[in-house]
Amino acid sequence: MTSHTPVTARLERAVTDGAEALFAARRDDGVVDPGGDRFSPANTAAVLVALHAARAHSGAGPHGAAAELHEQAVKRLYATQRPDGGWAMDGVPTETLTTSVVASALALTAPDTSRTAVAAARALVRSRGGAEGLPEPAMAGLVRQFEAMSGARDPASLPRLPLELLLAPGLARRTLSLRLPIFSALALGQSVRRGRDGLGGRVDKAIRPRAAAVVREAFERERSVGSFSGDPWLTSLITLGVARAESEPDIVRAATDWLSDRALPGGGWALMPLDITWSSFAGAALLEAGYAADPRLVPVRDMFRKRQQDVPFTALACPEGHWGFSTDRSWPMALETAEISSLLRRLPGGAADPYARRGIRWLTTMQDRSGSWSLAVRDSRPGGFGPCPQMTAKAVLALLECGAGLTDPRVLKSLRSLARKQRSDGALEAMWYRGLTPGTSAALVAFARAGRGGSEPARRARGFLLRSRLPDGSWGTGGHDPGAVPGTVTGTDGPDGSGGTVEETAWALHALLAAGEAPDSGPVVAAARWLLDRQETDGSWPGSAVNEYVRHCYRYPDRVLATALAVKALGRMRTAAGAGADATGAAGRGKAGTA
Repeated sequence: MTSHTPVTARLERAVTDGAEALFAARRDDGVVDPGGDRFSPANTAAVLVALHAARAHSGAGPHGAAAELHEQAVKRLYATQRPDGGWAMDGVPTETLTTSVVASALALTAPDTSRTAVAAARALVRSRGGAEGLPEPAMAGLVRQFEAMSGARDPASLPRLPLELLLAPGLARRTLSLRLPIFSALALGQSVRRGRDGLGGRVDKAIRPRAAAVVREAFERERSVGSFSGDPWLTSLITLGVARAESEPDIVRAATDWLSDRALPGGGWALMPLDITWSSFAGAALLEAGYAADPRLVPVRDMFRKRQQDVPFTALACPEGHWGFSTDRSWPMALETAEISSLLRRLPGGAADPYARRGIRWLTTMQDRSGSWSLAVRDSRPGGFGPCPQMTAKAVLALLECGAGLTDPRVLKSLRSLARKQRSDGALEAMWYRGLTPGTSAALVAFARAGRGGSEPARRARGFLLRSRLPDGSWGTGGHDPGAVPGTVTGTDGPDGSGGTVEETAWALHALLAAGEAPDSGPVVAAARWLLDRQETDGSWPGSAVNEYVRHCYRYPDRVLATALAVKALGRMRTAAGAGADATGAAGRGKAGTA
């Protein structure tokens, strides 16, 4: 069917083909997996630096299999350097953070062959303002540390990581959130390498065991296999810190073995696995599309149940009952916990699902005093892991789906939090996705589901979405993108060169429909047509650089997430259009019967 075919006539085939594409991506263990090696230049750089530090600690250079892994990774980095001198994952505009860490890793671990590549990369980074041009202070600090290790910056110029923050565990948790184990490792390493004299040195020596204990808890809760949240980036940063401290040799050995085992066949290392995130997006889409009773969802449900976490994360004051983004021991995520609790509740038999109830108990315990939700630590300070409007909206939906009433104090408190966080133009932010479209869309759905679709915050959110719609009917960032390179045009990284993306268009379309927008309205039809025109022959949709790994600094595209969002939005439209047709038909039949 061509793009001139009426939208409603194309919906059935598109939703069915999209759903089948998601089912085709399901592994035997229930995980919906996009496949591919998902090569990450930033992760590869971090692993190279960590392995270099671990070898320096042991006094051995790379040899045998280790030397081969190093050579393959370096070759792949050379092969993927862009004409502008930079790096990023495929489908992502060149990134300052990624380019910086790759340049430092090559200068440190391949000094004899990397001079030309490093010079081009550092020239690009300087043209973008250097480390100081990064919008996230923690990442600016990391870039400076990598530069110092590679000889491009005086180590004495680096600010000291305040190890004494660990003397106040509650403050450390709220300030650092999931960065606590990383901070503990890197601060430990810095305190050894740049030891202080006098009282400061004695204080550092007294606190180092606390830092090591935080790292060890994270290590042991993942069964001491060497992984930290199943993520090469996090594992590398923690390994770097403890190796530089010449501390915890068993952790360093296990982590280096784990990293080595996960090298890609083509060289380098991948982005972290997103088993649970992929599958929760796909599951929500399939439920919206009417597949709740499909037996192919049973392995997905069983996988979610197996991976609900049954151990607390004591250093983060985080109880059991949550989900992370990959394994049954990956670090806690409020967003995934909300999504999966809601999903399990909506599956057949979900009203009695004990896993959904445990997830809701965890969310209730972790609600911030303000009514919002932070990623993993209650009452985290604003910033990369702090209160997030999109996460709060998803938690509201999970509470309502799992039986909370419209006047439940948890719901009312969270709705007030969303209203306070709303910008004057009606927009709300999201932590893990770029721009303003995903957060505003999620909040609009939450207001509508909570019976507040006519409220002022809901009207303003809807107004923002309609005003930010692009001329072709799609959506992009919805406004300024802090992660964009200065001087570039916002929202030009759609897969076909347009301003819109599948993900952002699907978020907005679904939200407008959930808030009562008619399925035959101009904005809805235009958005649906835009999505339909971009579906590929295998039923999937292409992903764009909308997903944040490091907020505003490090992004990735994902085909499963894009396909799931498109199926979810078009599935909602198909249902709404069918309901409208049924109502029209019933009215016509009534008139005919009385004529």
